[in-house]
Order: sequence, then structure tokens, then C-alpha cells
Amino acid sequence: MTAIAHAISAALLHFVWQGPVVAFLLWVTLTALRRGSARLRYFVSCAALAIMVVLPEITAWLVYRAPGAAGAPANRVVVIRDSLGPATWPATALPSMWIAALEAWALPLWFAGVLVFAVRLIWSARHVARLQRQGDPPQASLVETVLRLARRMSIDRPIRVVISNLADSPSVAGWLRPTILLPAASLLNLSVEQLEAVLAHELAHIRRHDYLVNVLQTLAETLFFYQLAVWWVSSRIRNERELCCDDLAVEMCGDPVGYARALTKLERLRVIAPELALNSASGPLLRRIQRLTGVVEEQPPSRLPAILALCVALICGLMTNLQWAKAQPQAARDAEVARDTIWVDTVKYGDLPITVRALGSITTPDTAELKIAESLINLVELGQGASIELRQGITVAGKVTRIDASAVNGTVEAVVELQSPMPQFAAQPVDGIIRIRTLHDVVFVGRPALSKPKSEGTLFEVESDGSSHAKRVKVRFGAASVNSIQILEGLQPGDRVILSDMSKYHGYDRLLLK
Repeated sequence: MTAIAHAISAALLHFVWQGPVVAFLLWVTLTALRRGSARLRYFVSCAALAIMVVLPEITAWLVYRAPGAAGAPANRVVVIRDSLGPATWPATALPSMWIAALEAWALPLWFAGVLVFAVRLIWSARHVARLQRQGDPPQASLVETVLRLARRMSIDRPIRVVISNLADSPSVAGWLRPTILLPAASLLNLSVEQLEAVLAHELAHIRRHDYLVNVLQTLAETLFFYQLAVWWVSSRIRNERELCCDDLAVEMCGDPVGYARALTKLERLRVIAPELALNSASGPLLRRIQRLTGVVEEQPPSRLPAILALCVALICGLMTNLQWAKAQPQAARDAEVARDTIWVDTVKYGDLPITVRALGSITTPDTAELKIAESLINLVELGQGASIELRQGITVAGKVTRIDASAVNGTVEAVVELQSPMPQFAAQPVDGIIRIRTLHDVVFVGRPALSKPKSEGTLFEVESDGSSHAKRVKVRFGAASVNSIQILEGLQPGDRVILSDMSKYHGYDRLLLK
């Protein structure tokens, strides 16, 4: 797993507990503000959702910037057993293996879920666009009423009004060029005063740029579909949004009871509204009507989401503490192993020949053809020196005289002219090394397993204090040769590092050698 993939996976998993913590704090705040204005509660809810959206990005950045980002928790100790036999994992390794498995599957599962919910978002956007396109023009008197209310509410944007046969309740679609969708049934069932109050509600959505905020909410729900806390906060935003628009509508019409009756009539006509459209009959209707008529006071938000959020946060916190406790250094168990079961090399300083290795065959007594990987052919030039290794330990010098222009099956053929003819080895396979250049006065080491040139990775450095430990260090690699690789950062000449394939110990930052 690359460092960036590890960072994203870790951020997605950390958001499992970060989201409920933010939701619980929002519940506490909304409970304290239940007698305050709907506008303040709406602002606080939007701020909570914004924090939820930003937290995974911050977490991913911190994980990516942390030392050893490609690994797992620090300070793990594992005994290296015989590398030729099956590895025996201590009990403390099991949590790291479980977390590593979660990280490995988190990113692909999240991506698949985002694709599914993106389809939902696209369908909703297409349906809203269809509502805006299809409809009949309104009467001049209705247009005049909308314009008059818009002037009173200080809205200077152009507003379209469409009589729609597809919409089931008055709604708003669009942000820069908003459209008010009015079902024909609403014009027949509402009085003039009630219709003006409903129009004022829709104009309040336009004035407050609610359509844009609703689109951003839907994007957040798509990206963090697996987090129930996001859905709960988003529902709180939608509820408080309707209350804010109700307040503006009542301020314009001055008749809360008449407006409440209009909402009741609209609810009888309503079926299902598209996700992105904002309509007057959305939100908890009973609470809105009781609030408009003054029957009951503001109710605090339900305790159930807060209890669930607190439980999730406590469980995740407990698991984190247990993981930290198990991450502390522990004594080695069971078997011992000789150091010669791993490959250790010393970091050097000096000249590093850069070479390219390729297999081929003797084609004529004077030439050999090498099949060079397509990714390395850009390093090979005409006239470069080469060494051709034959059977029985015979090595013949030569130089590159021809390079094919096209690749076949991922390789490019290069012809090497031999200094000494070898007719007795015609058609026999050979192992060739082409000398590219020599880097002078650089730090280098034997090439570790799975290392790549011009990349970043981690190696286990054998500690020099005689403690029989090896610690993981972050290393930046430079140019690479067949058996050596340049070290740009992370190691110094004289350091001893393990070059063997240590990928199965990726969850540990320390190893105990015996």
C-alpha cells in the first residue's frame, strides 16, 4: 500500500469515531440553543457538518506527513523466526493484523460506495433539470406577485416561475438562475394570501442560497455515506433550514395561522420530492405547524442520536487505548533465530555504477541480442559498454550498436557487438549488463527487496548499541542499479540495514533479532 493510500484509508477509519464525537457536541449545543433562533441553530449545524468534512482531510495529511506513514502503529516488537518456515505471530500482533486488513479493504469499499451514491446524486440532478425544462408559463398576475415579494425581500437575481405537472409541491431548483416550481393543484387549493406566504417561503430559500448549501450537503453524504452521524447532522440542517424560511415567510405575510393551514393543504398533495429540490412541505410538518401556531415550545433534539454517538465514540476510544497499550514494547517469546536468516548490508559512500541487466542470446559469433525492459530502454544509448556473461563463467566485453525502435511484449531488443567472437556459443542464452553511467561520491547500499528508484520507502536499520534490535526508518531512494540503490535521505554511511523482504512485518516499527 502506498503512503497516500494508507493515509486515506486511515482517515476513513478514524472518521468512524470522529463523526460521532462532532455529532454529540452538536447535540449538546442544539439542546442548549433550543430556545434560541432557528437561524443560529442552522448556522451551528452547518458548522458541524463543515468540521466533519474537513476532519478526514486533516487526518489524512497528518498520517501522510508522519514518519513511517506506510506502516502501522509504532513501537511494535516481533521476533523474527526462521524465514524459511511459517511465521508465528505473537498475540500482540493480532490487533495490528486486523487493523491492517481493515485499511486494505477500506479504500476500495469506500470507492465502491461513493460510486453507488454518486448514481443517486446524478439521478436527482437529472430529475431536477427535467422539472426546470418541462412546465407551462405562469399567468402575468402570478409573475407580478413573485416580483413584488422578491423586491420586498431584497432579491435582485432573475427568477423563473414554472407551472409544473411533475412537481408535487412548491419548490426551488437552481442557484445562480433559480426556478420556482409550482404544481397546478396548489394554485387551485390555496387562497391568494396562502399562496403569497408559500411563495415567500420559496423566495426565502433563494435569498439564503439554500440550494447551494443543499448540494454541498448531498456531496458530503455521498463522500461519507458510511457515517450515520453525517446523515443525522444533514437532517438537522434541513429541518432548521425550513424553520428559518418559515420565519421569513411569516414576516412577509404576517399570518402564521393561515400559513400553517397552507402547509397542511400542501402536505395532502405531496408525494416524493427530488433530493436536490427545496420545497415548502419538507421537514417535520407537525412540529412546524405547532411552532407557527404557538401550541408548543421548541423541543430539544432527540437523545437517541446523542446516545449512539457517545457509545460509538467510547467504544472507538476504548479500542484505541487497548491498541496503544498492546503497542508498548514487550518481551520476546518462544523461538530464537540466527542472524544469517536475514540479509543485512552496510551503507557505503563512493562511486556507484548504474547498470541495466537483461537476458538474451548469442545471435552471431560477433553479436548478442538483449531483451531490455521497456521501462528501462530510455537509459540505454548507442556506444555504451556492456558485459555478456556466458556459461562456464566466461565474460565478454562489448558495446551497444543497435536499439530497436519498437517494443515487443514489453521488451526492446538491443544488439551488443562483442570484442571477441564466440562462435562456439551461438544461439546460447546469455546474461548481459549494460553500463549506463557512474555516480561519484554518493551514499548507496545493496538494493532492498521491492525497492524502486526515485521513490520513498522504509527499511529496518540494525541498531548499533548492541541491543539486537532493528528500527524502521524512512528512506528516500535515488538512482538504482542492478544490485545497488542510491540513498538520498534517511541513512548514513556505516549504517546497517536489512535488505530482505520484510513486507509481512509492515505493522511493526521495531524488530528483535536473535
